[in-house]
Amino acid sequence: MSTAAPEPTTISLEEMAARYLDNLQRNYDMVSYTLAGSRKISEGDYDDFSQQLQVMPRQPARMPFDKAKQASEQWILRNSLADGLAIVMPVLEDARTICSLCDFKASGSQDQEELNEIASNQRADFLQQDIGKKFSILKERYQISCDVEEHILSLMEFTKALMMKDGILTKEEAADGEKRTLKIRSVQVVQSADGQSSDTPGSLNLTRRVGDSARDIKVGEAIHFSKAEHIGAILTIGIFVTDILRGIQAYAQSVGAAD
Repeated sequence: MSTAAPEPTTISLEEMAARYLDNLQRNYDMVSYTLAGSRKISEGDYDDFSQQLQVMPRQPARMPFDKAKQASEQWILRNSLADGLAIVMPVLEDARTICSLCDFKASGSQDQEELNEIASNQRADFLQQDIGKKFSILKERYQISCDVEEHILSLMEFTKALMMKDGILTKEEAADGEKRTLKIRSVQVVQSADGQSSDTPGSLNLTRRVGDSARDIKVGEAIHFSKAEHIGAILTIGIFVTDILRGIQAYAQSVGAAD
């Protein structure tokens, strides 16, 4: 009795990128909207709105303006980071699965059981690994590296403290028991280093420079990001997505599995 050969499946990295980055763009837009609005809220606005509502759960526990502002910013940070970082594990698993399928295609195999192994047992084994091991597996097996791996790992630790430690960095999240470095991949617009003038008279020759901003947060400190760090964290997650997808594309081409 013959076994039917598995039907070929086409995977579009462009569609994957759109799915993940569209979700991240939504996160970016909501954070931008909220942070822009927060700049215009005064203590008087806060008091007037509260008084209009008249009824509160417990008025004596009402936070003053400064504390409400700080707590709100941390609440937005916690939820936006959690939403953004929620795509990290699926992206890494997609990378493993697609690269395994590339190997399968390149081998010329028609074995359905091997396909099932890729989708079930191998997937389950990969998902059980910690985040650092997942990055290592992709690098060692498929030569997929990510320039912002360290940044993503630090953001995940800060998010853990925001979610589970009342927003206070503890020794568990600290890299050395004392502090954790917040690393953000940033893009700055600077004047060209070659000193050449722009083609447009009276204007500067500007260029984009990619770099990192880093700041230590110590154990016992409350975790707060500046507005630039908050937006930069979301952009850093976007860089992670594009790095991984480019790595998948390069691997597929290297084994002859890319269409």
